[in-house]
Amino acid sequence: MLLTISVCIPVYNTEPFLLQCLRSVITQEYAELEIVIVSDASRGKDEQGRTAKKIVHLAQKECNAFRKSKNLPKLKIKFVEHHENRGILEVRRTLCYEAHGEYICFVDSDDEMEQGALCGFFDRNRDPADIIQGKTSSGTFDDNGSFIPSQKNRFASITIGQLTGHQIFHEWVTNGNISGMLWGKLIKRELLVKAFDNIPYSECNFAEDYLISFFITQFARYYTGIDNNVYRYRITSGVSSTRKIDTLHKWEMICSTASVFTVISQWLKQNQSQTQITNEEVDYIRRRTTIYLANNLTQMNQTVIPELQTAARQLLCEYWGEHFVQSVEEGVLGALREPQGPQ
Repeated sequence: MLLTISVCIPVYNTEPFLLQCLRSVITQEYAELEIVIVSDASRGKDEQGRTAKKIVHLAQKECNAFRKSKNLPKLKIKFVEHHENRGILEVRRTLCYEAHGEYICFVDSDDEMEQGALCGFFDRNRDPADIIQGKTSSGTFDDNGSFIPSQKNRFASITIGQLTGHQIFHEWVTNGNISGMLWGKLIKRELLVKAFDNIPYSECNFAEDYLISFFITQFARYYTGIDNNVYRYRITSGVSSTRKIDTLHKWEMICSTASVFTVISQWLKQNQSQTQITNEEVDYIRRRTTIYLANNLTQMNQTVIPELQTAARQLLCEYWGEHFVQSVEEGVLGALREPQGPQ
């Protein structure tokens, strides 16, 4: 079975962890494998001044040596570059279209796969599912590269065992028993293609996995959660919610969260009557929408520099709608309890 490992390089990320990430992928002892990397016009470099392309070239050499030592077939790491920034949603789309395997496994460039993860997805002769999810750990790495798990792991939601049909969507959206992050899973490529067929082009950098998860859990027929550790999520990297925002471009990246819920809302208006999605489940999505906007407002007040506050709020209203922004500012969110829904 050909399995695609897709490594995502976010545009905002320098590449200090990319080589470490790739080493965790190229040392997987899985025979039929391809690796696809998409750089979203990234100009980042690691501590030795190497660009993503140079890091990939070095990883290719190490990959050749490792697979030869294990008597595994050769593989070529495919490197694709966007010529302009499109956002993480479109990076994920490109990864999907550039991949050829039956399954895709997303690995973000600052995270790692657990040793033996790929073989673990298919051990014990389990029947293949549309989505196969393993256990994820979150934490930090010390100076020696050793992983230090955090006490809390907000990305650990998983249902061990099998789910079918609408159960998959329900456990994700209502009970939060399936993580909304794409990593830590094997997902059938045809399922992801179907999801992206329903997602218009959007330069989105936040909540993009929520949007994709909405569709893959809606369309999936079989889900299997396995009791195997497959993924390590680095909690100290990425876009920080406390980092000062000093340009409107940076702030617009945050506001792009609204596009996720616009797509979902429009799709539900056109298609809910033809699905098993209940009004209760739609209500959970509405609550999640309000919570994301509330987070945007908090981040605006705490991180956008004073000179940009007025323009930032105007931009937020353009994305979310002025009435919605005003209602959340006036304390509507205070009357809501956050549901135990997906991340």
